[in-house]
Formats: sequence, structure tokens, C-alpha cells
Amino acid sequence: MAHPSGRRWIVPLLALLVLGQCSAQAMANTVTPRSRATADERSIDVGYTGTAWGTYAFVGNNVKSGKSAVSSLGCRSVAGTHHENTVTSVFSKDLLETGVIDTTADALAQGNTQTAKTTADVHDIVLLQGVITGSEITAVSATSHDDSGFSTSSEGSSVVDLDVNGQHFNGTVDPNTKIDLPGIGYVVLNEQSSFIGRRKAGLTVNMIHVVVTAGGGQFKKGTQVFVAHAESGLRTQIAGVLDGRAYGTRMNVDDKVVSGPSALVGLGCFGTGGRLRTNEVDSVSVPPAFDVGTVVDTAQGTVKKDAATGETTSEVQLVDVAQGVITADLVKADAHAFTDGTTFSFGDDGTQFVNLYVNGQPFGDNVPPNTMVDLPGLGTLWLRREIERKHSIEIRMIELIVTQDNPQGLPIGADIRVAVAEASAH
Repeated sequence: MAHPSGRRWIVPLLALLVLGQCSAQAMANTVTPRSRATADERSIDVGYTGTAWGTYAFVGNNVKSGKSAVSSLGCRSVAGTHHENTVTSVFSKDLLETGVIDTTADALAQGNTQTAKTTADVHDIVLLQGVITGSEITAVSATSHDDSGFSTSSEGSSVVDLDVNGQHFNGTVDPNTKIDLPGIGYVVLNEQSSFIGRRKAGLTVNMIHVVVTAGGGQFKKGTQVFVAHAESGLRTQIAGVLDGRAYGTRMNVDDKVVSGPSALVGLGCFGTGGRLRTNEVDSVSVPPAFDVGTVVDTAQGTVKKDAATGETTSEVQLVDVAQGVITADLVKADAHAFTDGTTFSFGDDGTQFVNLYVNGQPFGDNVPPNTMVDLPGLGTLWLRREIERKHSIEIRMIELIVTQDNPQGLPIGADIRVAVAEASAH
């Protein structure tokens, strides 16, 4: 087995397993589901999107306070879908403090009118140690379509007893009202951005958006704080919607996340407009579970009137799982999803192993889907595991489930995955 110089490969006692027994077990447990097409239901003609949350604060890439009380419409939302969320309070030292936050997200239809609508209602805010205060801040975003076309509305967006550095506001505030905060930066009230096209439209509302531009003060330059966010969107004349994601590595022990998805990339409801979305990391190491080199994950998709097509990939180099029990020079998962509005198909073209070894012995790169290998003294190994559901395919190129005490010291209940790609069409 040839490996790049400088890489150490450790083969444990499990390498004493006989390759013939390993291969026979693999073939005995192989199942080969393939891509399919069904005509049992039609896809959707209108796609609803929308998200609302109460507060969010960050400095550069450092999140100080995550998005609170999130409500959102998923890719498969249909008319009548309703989501809501509530939190009693949010606190982030020096930056923000709130009372109760309520959010909603709705997909609505009345006659020939479809509407995506979201709301965020935030009570008793204190920002930047009292520079900004308010009794109630409400954001509303609605995007509609009827026989005359698209429209957007922020009706219902308002403030109650909002004080900004001595200025008082009640009721509605003019869109994109900017106020300087001396020695700090500025704030934009009722910040709005919208678009209306031939087949899609959307509106985003941030009722308060603080930007810290001054250095050397009590608040770090680059800090941004949002209060009351609501966004909505619609897309019409589509064959369907997409979903999916890809990541390089992940490890859970029972329900506990030990190492989250690496280089995670997502495929949105309406694809990527044909553009390739990429996320990459140089290496990921979680000893003794796994050690891998470069991870490159991609997502690409288009949604049109006659077809919706999506693809996600995860390519992982120099793979070492469980201290040499499973190794490979390259592992790639490639998931495809397609619908024309009536039929659905899913595939794995592009999926591959390069120089795959199990227990120090060559396993062969042409691995059938859903090959299961029993590893005595460790657990169960899945290679090219493909999980097909009614509208999706998920490919897990390597999945090791630890069920026994082992010399590697891996905890029982560990689920280790390498090179995972998912794609769906609805």
C-alpha cells in the first residue's frame, strides 16, 4: 500500500482478521438500491421561504449571541404551514438584553393569492448599555403573488417607546433610517431590502441594526447587533424544490456531538442558481477516532419551470479511521436529485474510493452500495452506505459504529462518518 511520505499509518491488532472472511461478510450484507423515478405525486408550483428571529450579535466571525427564537419555513412548506417560537429573555454582556421574544412563520393561500409571511416581536430591549432602549420592537415581512404579479409589504412593523441616543420613536419608522452614534458607530432603523423579479420576490426587514465602527471604545470595532428580523420570499413556476448538504467528517457518541460536520455546505430550496458552492478545510483530526487531510465539499443546483436538479459532493483525502483500521487515499460521496414535476430520480454517479484498506489489507475500490463489515472487537463498518427515502438520497462513504470495547479506546456508542452527501427533490 503506497501512501504519501510523512504520513504514519498505524495498524492495530485487528489487522489479524482474515481478508477473505472480511470480504465474504461484506458481500453477504450488500444491498444495491439504485436511483428511481415515481409518479405518485406532483411537485409544487409555488415555493415559500421565510425566517424570523429576535436578536443576533457578532464580531467578525465570532458570534456573541446566536439567533434567538428562530421560526422558519422549510423547503417543503405548503399553504397552511405555520411555525412559531418563543424565548423569555436574551442576554449578552454589554451588547444586548431583552424580555420576551415571539416569532412566527406562515405559508398562506387565499383564492389565487399566495403569501409567505414572518414576524418577530421583541420586548424590553437594552442595547449597548442603554444607548438604545425600547418597550417593543416588531418586524413584519410579507411576500405575495396573485394574478397581477408579486408584491412585498412590511405593514405591521413598528416600535414602541424606542429611544436612540436621546431621539424618541413611536409607531412606524421610515425605512432605512440611519442615526449616528458618536464614539460608537451608527444604527439603521427599519432596515429593508427587497427584490421583485419575473418568477421570484422577497423582502428582508431588520428593525434595529447596530454597527460599531469606532476603535478603542468600550465596544469592539466590527461589532454588529440586530433586533427583530423578518424575511419572506416566494418563487413561482417551478418544477420542485431542492434540499441537501455535504460534509467531510462527523462523530457522535449516542446523542452527544463530539465533532460536528466539517466543511459543511448546504443546497438551498431553490438551488444555487447553477453556481458551485464550496467549503474546504486543510485537515481534521479527532484522535483516536479519525485523522484526515483536505476536505472539499460542494453543492450546486438549479430550479426551473421544467426541472429541478441538485448535486452535493464530499471529497476527503488521506483518510485514517480508528488508528488505521480503515484507510484510503481518497473517499468521495456524490449525491444527485432530480424532478421534472412528475417524476423523481436520485443517483450516486461520481462516488468512489481510492486505495481503500480495511484492517491493513486491500479491500478494493469498487465497493457495492450498502456493504456492511463486521469488525470483531470494535463494531460495525458500513462502506458506501446509501439511504434512499421517498424524495432523497444520503450517501455515507464510511460509517463506523462502535459497539464493543476496543484497543483503540473508542467509546461504545460512537458513530463516525467520513464523506457524506445528501440531496433531495420535492
